[in-house]
Amino acid sequence: MMTLELDDETATLLARLAEQEHIGAVQLVKKALVEHANVMRDKGDLITDFAGVLARSPSFQGDPLEIQKAMRDEWD
Repeated sequence: MMTLELDDETATLLARLAEQEHIGAVQLVKKALVEHANVMRDKGDLITDFAGVLARSPSFQGDPLEIQKAMRDEWD
């Protein structure tokens, strides 16, 4: 169990939203946390997700060997 201390504005908002949803404040907080966790899970912060972004980047288009050669030839 955890006790949270809320400022008056947040406590009023929580009470109003809980009343609108016809649920208790505890259930509303739990629902919000579960939804937030689902969004964060689906967001994809894995390095493999970032690699997918890189694959579509113009910098990584073309033949990797040719890209390496071109980069090395910059110093000649």
